[in-house]
Amino acid sequence: MKNLIRGHIYQLKKDNFFFGCLALGLIFLIVSIRVSSLGAESSGIESLIGTFLNGDIILYAFMLLTANMIAEAYRSGVMKNIIGRGISKKQYYLSIVFTISAAYLLVMLISGIIMGVLASSKFGIGTIFYPSYYALSIIARILFVMAHISFALTVTILTRNAITGVIFGLVIPKIPQILEMIFGFLKIHIDLGFFKISTHMPSIYAASNDLSSFLPCLVVLCGYLILSIFTGFMVLKHQDIK
Repeated sequence: MKNLIRGHIYQLKKDNFFFGCLALGLIFLIVSIRVSSLGAESSGIESLIGTFLNGDIILYAFMLLTANMIAEAYRSGVMKNIIGRGISKKQYYLSIVFTISAAYLLVMLISGIIMGVLASSKFGIGTIFYPSYYALSIIARILFVMAHISFALTVTILTRNAITGVIFGLVIPKIPQILEMIFGFLKIHIDLGFFKISTHMPSIYAASNDLSSFLPCLVVLCGYLILSIFTGFMVLKHQDIK
């Protein structure tokens, strides 16, 4: 696994698309600084955590990066060579999820630190009043990121097309909303709120000592992540890689 991750890191260093994701992250940071300067006062810690928990547009770019990497691996024959050397398909799958997720989280962490330093210079470091809430929020965000990266990877493995992988990687977690819209059009009332990721994701603006909402949040996120990984394993297991 370690060698696979090192290989992916080396591949990212030579991938122009990866540097494009970094540039997008820089743009996000600049916009965040601009918006923060016009908005309400936020302490350094609040700015750091708030920035880390945001950045969905950058996540979508990293999903495309993931899909492009695996699609290129199929086109170039790299996938065939890797599997032909006896490397476990499961390890290969997980190594990509871990590497890309870690790269994205590192970008957001660095952006958060910069935002925190800038906010601290103006409004002070601040105090964390609800550390458990923020800790669970960070865990939820990590699971959220891994689930989306995993969905993009799984669909790309299935279709071997990067664009399809990203589109369906974004659509699949939103299936409950889509079903509600379809049933609503048919005048059938159905509530799938429990299965919506957006329903459970925490917000730093709602921080409190009430942690009861995190149980369904973590259950749903883990469910999506496990479903995606299991599907990816099954597809790879039965896939004839040529």
